[in-house]
Amino acid sequence: MKKFDYGVILIERLKVADGAYLDAKSVAKEHGLPTAYMEKVAQELRRAGWLEARRGIGGGYRLIKKDLQVSELINFFERPYNICPITRLKIRN
Repeated sequence: MKKFDYGVILIERLKVADGAYLDAKSVAKEHGLPTAYMEKVAQELRRAGWLEARRGIGGGYRLIKKDLQVSELINFFERPYNICPITRLKIRN
Protein backbone atom coordinates (compact mmCIF):
# COMPACT_ATOMS: atom_id res chain seq x y z
CA MET A 1 0.00 0.00 0.00
CA LYS A 2 1.05 3.55 -0.66
CA LYS A 3 0.85 6.50 1.69
CA PHE A 4 -2.11 7.74 -0.36
CA ASP A 5 -4.04 4.54 0.45
CA TYR A 6 -3.48 5.04 4.17
CA GLY A 7 -4.59 8.65 3.82
CA VAL A 8 -7.83 7.68 2.10
CA ILE A 9 -8.61 5.05 4.74
CA LEU A 10 -7.99 7.52 7.56
CA ILE A 11 -9.91 10.39 5.97
CA GLU A 12 -12.92 8.21 5.12
CA ARG A 13 -13.00 6.81 8.66
CA LEU A 14 -12.81 10.33 10.11
CA LYS A 15 -15.66 11.47 7.84
CA VAL A 16 -17.86 8.72 9.28
CA ALA A 17 -16.85 9.77 12.82
CA ASP A 18 -18.64 13.09 12.16
CA GLY A 19 -16.35 15.41 14.10
CA ALA A 20 -15.31 12.96 16.82
CA TYR A 21 -11.65 12.39 17.63
CA LEU A 22 -10.27 9.01 16.56
CA ASP A 23 -6.94 7.45 17.36
CA ALA A 24 -4.94 6.75 14.18
CA LYS A 25 -3.64 3.55 15.75
CA SER A 26 -7.16 2.19 16.27
CA VAL A 27 -8.05 3.00 12.65
CA ALA A 28 -4.94 1.11 11.54
CA LYS A 29 -5.83 -1.88 13.72
CA GLU A 30 -9.39 -1.89 12.31
CA HIS A 31 -7.92 -2.37 8.85
CA GLY A 32 -5.00 -4.61 9.80
CA LEU A 33 -2.40 -1.98 8.93
CA PRO A 34 0.86 -0.96 10.64
CA THR A 35 0.01 1.53 13.38
CA ALA A 36 3.26 3.51 13.23
CA TYR A 37 2.86 4.23 9.53
CA MET A 38 -0.79 5.31 9.95
CA GLU A 39 0.31 7.67 12.72
CA LYS A 40 2.94 9.15 10.39
CA VAL A 41 0.32 9.71 7.68
CA ALA A 42 -2.02 11.33 10.22
CA GLN A 43 0.74 13.71 11.31
CA GLU A 44 1.37 14.73 7.70
CA LEU A 45 -2.33 15.42 7.19
CA ARG A 46 -2.37 17.47 10.40
CA ARG A 47 0.58 19.56 9.20
CA ALA A 48 -1.28 20.11 5.93
CA GLY A 49 -4.18 21.60 7.90
CA TRP A 50 -6.72 18.87 7.18
CA LEU A 51 -6.76 17.24 10.62
CA GLU A 52 -6.76 18.54 14.16
CA ALA A 53 -4.96 16.62 16.90
CA ARG A 54 -5.77 16.36 20.59
CA ARG A 55 -3.70 14.51 23.19
CA GLY A 56 -4.88 12.51 26.16
CA ILE A 57 -7.95 10.43 26.93
CA GLY A 58 -10.54 10.86 24.20
CA GLY A 59 -7.93 12.42 21.97
CA GLY A 60 -6.72 11.54 18.53
CA TYR A 61 -7.42 13.19 15.21
CA ARG A 62 -10.50 14.73 13.71
CA LEU A 63 -11.22 16.06 10.26
CA ILE A 64 -11.37 19.85 10.07
CA LYS A 65 -11.47 20.18 6.30
CA LYS A 66 -14.93 18.77 5.60
CA ASP A 67 -14.92 19.29 1.83
CA LEU A 68 -11.69 17.38 1.22
CA GLN A 69 -11.59 15.81 -2.23
CA VAL A 70 -9.74 12.63 -3.23
CA SER A 71 -7.92 14.65 -5.91
CA GLU A 72 -6.41 16.79 -3.14
CA LEU A 73 -5.11 13.66 -1.42
CA ILE A 74 -3.64 12.45 -4.69
CA ASN A 75 -1.87 15.76 -5.23
CA PHE A 76 -0.63 15.78 -1.64
CA PHE A 77 0.69 12.23 -1.42
CA GLU A 78 1.54 11.33 -5.00
CA ARG A 79 2.56 14.76 -6.24
CA PRO A 80 0.97 15.71 -9.58
CA TYR A 81 3.94 14.72 -11.71
CA ASN A 82 3.72 11.07 -10.60
CA ILE A 83 0.01 10.54 -11.25
CA CYS A 84 -0.01 10.08 -14.99
CA PRO A 85 1.99 7.04 -16.15
CA ILE A 86 2.61 8.68 -19.55
CA THR A 87 5.13 11.00 -17.89
CA ARG A 88 7.20 7.97 -16.93
CA LEU A 89 7.60 6.77 -20.51
CA LYS A 90 10.91 7.23 -22.27
CA ILE A 91 11.03 7.87 -25.98
CA ARG A 92 13.20 5.37 -27.83
CA ASN A 93 15.08 6.50 -30.90
